[in-house]
Amino acid sequence: MSIVTHTELTEKEALLQAEAREFAQQKLVPGALERDRDAAFALDLYKEAAEAGFIGVKIPENLAGRGLGLFEECLVLEELAGGDPSFALTISISAGLCGGHLLHHGSDAQKESRIPELTKGAIGAWAITERVAGSHAAALECEARREGDAYVINGGKMFVTQGMAFESMVIFARTAEGKDGISAFLIEQDDQGHRSVPLAQTLGMRSAGTAEIFFENCEVPAERLIGEEGTGLRQAMQVLNDGRVVLGAMCVGIAQASLDAAADHAQKREAFGRPVSDFAGLRGLMAESAIDIATAREMVVAAAKIRDAGGDNREEVAMAKLFASEACLRVCDRGIQIHGGYGYIAETPAGMFWRDARVFTLGEGTSEVHRNLVSRYLFDS
Repeated sequence: MSIVTHTELTEKEALLQAEAREFAQQKLVPGALERDRDAAFALDLYKEAAEAGFIGVKIPENLAGRGLGLFEECLVLEELAGGDPSFALTISISAGLCGGHLLHHGSDAQKESRIPELTKGAIGAWAITERVAGSHAAALECEARREGDAYVINGGKMFVTQGMAFESMVIFARTAEGKDGISAFLIEQDDQGHRSVPLAQTLGMRSAGTAEIFFENCEVPAERLIGEEGTGLRQAMQVLNDGRVVLGAMCVGIAQASLDAAADHAQKREAFGRPVSDFAGLRGLMAESAIDIATAREMVVAAAKIRDAGGDNREEVAMAKLFASEACLRVCDRGIQIHGGYGYIAETPAGMFWRDARVFTLGEGTSEVHRNLVSRYLFDS
């Protein structure tokens, strides 16, 4: 599996990719189906990934990261997602959204106290979605009321990855009316006044600890405000630009793993006295999947490299996320078709990949939201 086709990797990039691939195939793949079945997160492997430098790839070295770029982070997350999508999702949220948010918008004290812990294996969460505010983030109702030297938070957050096990979490709450009345806060697990409820029987990403979190007079010190009051939504949109590129890379990794599994099955499975890979119909499905993967990979690479160069490429990011997530779902659906009845069994790689892929057309902006974004850039340019 490779995130590049025509792009040449440097020696360091190729080594990083190979390290991540070996970790994914040797450490993650063997127990992925069991963890999916039992909704069990591999915390021990997460600590190993941290020691190997796969968490916080683009976090600066002075904060215990590797100090590399978004492209390198995509190289790593593509490989890890092909081994265990839930595992890769946790890294992308913990180091990417939570750690990345603190890196770009946090105070020096917030960065120094929390980011090194995240890169060393502490789990972070990032909570913006609510029951009444999904794609329309500006409509969120969770409230943070200033009382002296603290904020008191009341409300709830939905679909929080690792919401059961987080140690630090960035949340968004309303401090005033309107879209400019949303602020970001840093919450710690030992803060009083919040409780997490697991969301049982999610379709996919079963070992990612998805939860709903309730805040009931949760008091946090005023210095846990991230940035200034009223800037939370703008902060979120900036952080999501990198997050969506990484999400696209994970989609490529899952799609590639699904195609690899389908091709392997097609070569081993016989019908009418010959491997089913000999039949033109299945070859056509696999060819379409290979084209989808190659196109998505190139779009993700281009978006990552522009962002690493300091470009404001929101349009390319939206297109890459949209295409990669929908291409991944198409590839995984074809994977089930190629497996035949075996693909319909839940505890198979084909079934797990399809279920895990389904969330990516919803998370970090639905496909419909991204189509609107692309059309907005088209007509407003």
